[in-house]
Amino acid sequence: MSDVCTIAAISLDSGISKEVLRKWEERYGFPVPERDASGHRVYAAHQTARLKLIKRLIDNGIRPSQLVPLSEEALQSLLHEQSIASAVPAPESRVVSELMTLLESRDRAALECRLKREVGRLGLEKFVLEVMGPLNGAVGTAWEQGRIGIRDEHVYSEMIQSLIREAISQVTKPDGHPRMLITTPSGELHTLGILMVNVLASLHNACCISLGAETPVHEIPIAAADHRADIVCLCFSAAFPKRRILPYLKELRSLVPQSMEIWIGGAGATGLDRSPRGIRLLPTLHDVIDAVRNFGRAKYSQRSRRAPNPLPSNADS
Repeated sequence: MSDVCTIAAISLDSGISKEVLRKWEERYGFPVPERDASGHRVYAAHQTARLKLIKRLIDNGIRPSQLVPLSEEALQSLLHEQSIASAVPAPESRVVSELMTLLESRDRAALECRLKREVGRLGLEKFVLEVMGPLNGAVGTAWEQGRIGIRDEHVYSEMIQSLIREAISQVTKPDGHPRMLITTPSGELHTLGILMVNVLASLHNACCISLGAETPVHEIPIAAADHRADIVCLCFSAAFPKRRILPYLKELRSLVPQSMEIWIGGAGATGLDRSPRGIRLLPTLHDVIDAVRNFGRAKYSQRSRRAPNPLPSNADS
């Protein structure tokens, strides 16, 4: 039997527990297992793609009963509709569609010009929240559906990263507060999330120290101490295996001083059943902005509660 996966392997890759896979098999007839020589379940490897689509849509709030019976094509169509329509205010949904048309037509010069024009029209914060976020999702969906190739996704990624890095250089706050160390865990190659957090936090007066992607877990507390960070912020994409997130966070929390906050976000972190004590989940970019704004006030309130009562003055004695 070739091109098959064990239930453990398909569970790890999709982020769906073995127990849930067995329940779906019984209830909905998918996934469809075969049996190896020992009688154990094995699955055709191509079923993993459909399971990943289902998991992404569940994380977006859709019930499994509505998703598991759907074909892969129907799931892709639903995800595509969500990526453009969900939380995209008009007329920005039209802008995202027009940018996708330029990408799909491979008009690189026009795409670059239009992206810069939208930053100028909307301002950096609104562009990141209302255009870049939905556009990232639309690009990923177009690649999954075969409407663009990996080369096109790379063109977009390089173009948008260059644009945002240039913008960050204009808004960086070396003396800002709080001080945020931003990175991704080992195995997480996607950097658009940390760029978006960097620019939004900088716009709200944070000092952001980006380590880029894939910082080894034991290096993070050292870097945080070196840069006197108040917060360690990590981004997980939808491609990062969800089963690895909780063990990783528990290890990181044990290595980082308790006085230092850990914030996490990104599509991969959305839908976590729980997070370890001392880990703050920020599901959206708006949550990141609110957390940065409120950080100083929260710390001041904590210090006020811990401060001892002042000694009485001579006039009061």
